[in-house]
Amino acid sequence: MILIAPIIAIVIGLDFNRSINKANANKGNDTGGFHKFNRMIIDSTFKGGYQIKSADINADNLPDLIAVSTNMPEIFWYENPSWERHLLYDSTTGNIDLAPKDIDHDGDIDLAIACQFSLNNSISGGHVYWLENEDRGKSWKRHFIDSIPTSHRLRWADLNGDANEELINLPIVGRGATRPLYKSGVEFCYYTVPTDPARELWTKNVIDNDLEMAHGLQLVHWEGEPEWSVLTASFEGVHLYRNQGEGQSVMWNKTQIGSGDVKPRPMQGSSEVGLGRFGKSGSSYVATIEPWHGNQVVFYVPGEKGGLWKREVIDTTFVDGHALICSDLNQDGVDEIIAGHRGPGYNLYIYYWNHLNQVWEREDLDRGGMSAAGLCLLDFNADGYLDIAACGSATNNVVLYENLGK
Repeated sequence: MILIAPIIAIVIGLDFNRSINKANANKGNDTGGFHKFNRMIIDSTFKGGYQIKSADINADNLPDLIAVSTNMPEIFWYENPSWERHLLYDSTTGNIDLAPKDIDHDGDIDLAIACQFSLNNSISGGHVYWLENEDRGKSWKRHFIDSIPTSHRLRWADLNGDANEELINLPIVGRGATRPLYKSGVEFCYYTVPTDPARELWTKNVIDNDLEMAHGLQLVHWEGEPEWSVLTASFEGVHLYRNQGEGQSVMWNKTQIGSGDVKPRPMQGSSEVGLGRFGKSGSSYVATIEPWHGNQVVFYVPGEKGGLWKREVIDTTFVDGHALICSDLNQDGVDEIIAGHRGPGYNLYIYYWNHLNQVWEREDLDRGGMSAAGLCLLDFNADGYLDIAACGSATNNVVLYENLGK
């Protein structure tokens, strides 16, 4: 996962009212368009893939891939550079997310996992464990952290400024929430890691209890601040959580950034969220998929007088949109938007900012071969260009898109 540290500035010389959603147009010099990608099939039998992450599992200084599926108990990791598949763990079901980190500080990567997930069960399940890496990825030991029904997104970040990372847990719905309205607040929280994480209790700290259908989560350094802040995507749109405390005293300031789609529930709000920037000294933007599991790719820029950010739709062709991330893939100083959808069509796109025409333009990354449920970025071959890894739910695959550079 790539974490972006933007600097907010006034938007100068960018006309955000221009139509975007163009496919493969104006590919000339200095348009901001980018280069080629080499599509590498890592696994064509991974059923119902949901999330994919990158970490050095076997401590050989190469980033590997780890993928989870809600349809099967097996968690696999893929070894760089051969991409040989290894069984990591198979004693949990409903695996929905994972977050790699050396939790016990013994020099190898462990995993936090969220499992026993069911959107139809908001009363039980939602177990959060950490898997102790006992032998460079060859054996793993499970330790319990907590249970919050529908635990859905896990991330690591130092939220309280103590130089130690905490584990963030964002369930998708609140306890007792039922379809189609899902009217119950989510227990959005983080855990502090004890001195002995295998034997001591992890302390839970609540960030917020008010979000409903909270699907997206992104960690950011807002306005270049050293402290981590959090962006969420939910039925209520996009919210920013900034830590206003000092030291161990964490005080969260919650600000709504984007309105989301304002249609009735359950087709409402925002589903995925990412943060990008227009150059090193340019303004930041927020990109989303809307509404929940929706058809739109949207971006937001700061309003002239504060308040909610200005909303612009850049694509309306998605079916069950589910994966989005922002990063500068072509090293032109402007972050691209990578986004895909799980439904029929199974397309994964890259949207880049055309500097000449000042519009977003769309290029195909994978046309018809990737029902993108999860994305991550890594530089697997250390060539200086970020590559893209994706796992497909309906297409049952794990694919690596090698960024070939200019």
